[in-house]
Amino acid sequence: MTRRDETYAVSVPGASSFPCSQGDTLLRAALRAGVPAAYECNSGGCGTCKFVVEDGEVAVLQEEPAGLTARDRRKGKQLACQTVPLGDLTAQLLLNPQWPSGHARPRRFSGEVTAVRPLTHDLVEITIVTDRPADFLPGQFAMVGLDGVAGGPAHTERAYSMSNLANPEGIWQFQVKRVPDGAVSGRVTGLTRGAVVHLDGPYGNAHLQDTDRDIVCVAGGSGLAPMVSVARGLAVRPDASRRRLDFFYGGRACRDRCAQEFVAEISGALSQVRFVEVLSAADEDDWDGPRGYVHEALAAAGPAELADRDIYIAGPPPMTDAVVRMLVLEWRIPVEQIHYDRFF
Repeated sequence: MTRRDETYAVSVPGASSFPCSQGDTLLRAALRAGVPAAYECNSGGCGTCKFVVEDGEVAVLQEEPAGLTARDRRKGKQLACQTVPLGDLTAQLLLNPQWPSGHARPRRFSGEVTAVRPLTHDLVEITIVTDRPADFLPGQFAMVGLDGVAGGPAHTERAYSMSNLANPEGIWQFQVKRVPDGAVSGRVTGLTRGAVVHLDGPYGNAHLQDTDRDIVCVAGGSGLAPMVSVARGLAVRPDASRRRLDFFYGGRACRDRCAQEFVAEISGALSQVRFVEVLSAADEDDWDGPRGYVHEALAAAGPAELADRDIYIAGPPPMTDAVVRMLVLEWRIPVEQIHYDRFF
């Protein structure tokens, strides 16, 4: 057996033990085994997957991830998404008591880029086809990885949400925003047909819920992708013709506009669709629609109309934080009706 094939046993009090392949993170190994570990971003930013090693040795991917405070480190806490077991391990993982039985377990596989479509000046839709069915829930994400280049790391990856729906053809679509000086986004948005991409997923808890409530989607920037997937998921449900969708999208300028295309695509399947687009820095000569930030547009709609909905949120952390604060602290929306994954 080579070291790459080596497998370690991980024991978690309150859950069954599970295998962890050499080089895999503790979090991903747990999820692959069906252990309902608590997490959100899967990339070291949110801190949801904090845990304590009870016995065994580990390596860390980031020495000082944003999701760990100095106090956490003094207490011996680590992040399961940034921790790689070096042998058999006993760990006190935080478990998610609301883990749904319908979750597809994440797997690692590769695919080929079959289409690249610009959506705006800095947002690109990437279509990847794999040799296995695309199995995920609307609103989930995958880790998209690329082989390294000379002088850089051997493998780089980032979390990107799918914008399409699960399908037997193995089609995965992502909307990737080109970030200035971004080590990964620049390479992903520059991919061409035929390029090989590595996927690991699905991940994410902010997926379309199985309830009879109407829904609200709140998106900003590249947060459009998971909200498009959620809206598409609602549109194919058996009761779609009785369901309402309110879709709020926030951008900076007219060149950021592309959301309406996706909302219009599914509007005929639902009983009622309202689309609200707001721009924060549009030139007065180019835009006569609402101005400001998306949470302000949501506030203008008011809690009386939206409080009984399932509300899905995706976008930059400041936007997400502003929306969640308003929903929880001002509108008193029950937390079980608010769905978002924190990314950093």
